[in-house]
Amino acid sequence: MDPETYCRNKAAPEGSSLHYALLFAPQDQRQGLAALAALRAEILEVPREVSDAGIGAVKLTWWQEELQRLAEGNPRHPVTQALAPSIDQHALPLDGLNELIEAARMDLEYGSYPTLRELTLYCHRAGGSIAELTWRMGGSTGTEAAAFAHDLSIGLELTRMLRHLRRDLIAGRCYIPADELSIRGVTTEQILSEPEAEVTQSVLAQQARRARQFLDSAITQLQPQERQPLRYGLILAVLYRELLLRIEQDGIPVLSRQHHLTPLRKLWMAWKTANWPHRVAASPSGPAS
Repeated sequence: MDPETYCRNKAAPEGSSLHYALLFAPQDQRQGLAALAALRAEILEVPREVSDAGIGAVKLTWWQEELQRLAEGNPRHPVTQALAPSIDQHALPLDGLNELIEAARMDLEYGSYPTLRELTLYCHRAGGSIAELTWRMGGSTGTEAAAFAHDLSIGLELTRMLRHLRRDLIAGRCYIPADELSIRGVTTEQILSEPEAEVTQSVLAQQARRARQFLDSAITQLQPQERQPLRYGLILAVLYRELLLRIEQDGIPVLSRQHHLTPLRKLWMAWKTANWPHRVAASPSGPAS
């Protein structure tokens, strides 16, 4: 399997949101964008694939060495091999990718996050460098693009956390700030065992609103002249926000099932966003509080 196909199969299989965002990305950026998404997936999956933290640490050390090999022009893994041409073509800085390693190490070392501050730090490490390289690949250098990338990365990570909440809680990882659980007097065990309880629904609603707030913020602060070059990220923001709205409208049953937008719905929204990016606005219900 060639490196580009490996990356698409890993991070953007047919029918996924990434698949449709890539369809409307500039042709010369698609391989690099798919490789960045696959790199994120490979590294952040390490803590989920191992039962021994020591083995996970060894794997992360290998990835750190692989990023150094990428910088030196001698990558070994299909993902970094697919990424290499874009690094050269767009003169992308690689220092930030070590943040991915640090995010994975946080997953190995911590099962919970005391406050929103620590959780957003994790989100920034898990997605910030990927988002930054994405907008640099598009040729953007403005502060608006940087702010868009920051809020987009956190919004995407928070949405993924909400969708996979049950899986992560069962594995002993909680991506809900501990102080927010404490204020409501609820434990992770109660969330799992009492998904329909009022207090559980309150906690989940807060997480959904927060994720949507970051996506709304990313969308609304992106200036018109930046929207077309950054349409790949804008499409992801629109698709993930639509998914959140569907989850909220359905009562946030994320502990019992996963929500999906239909492929036709994703294609339509991606096409509409790519062709009329200036029309994308905040959520119909307004930014979350």
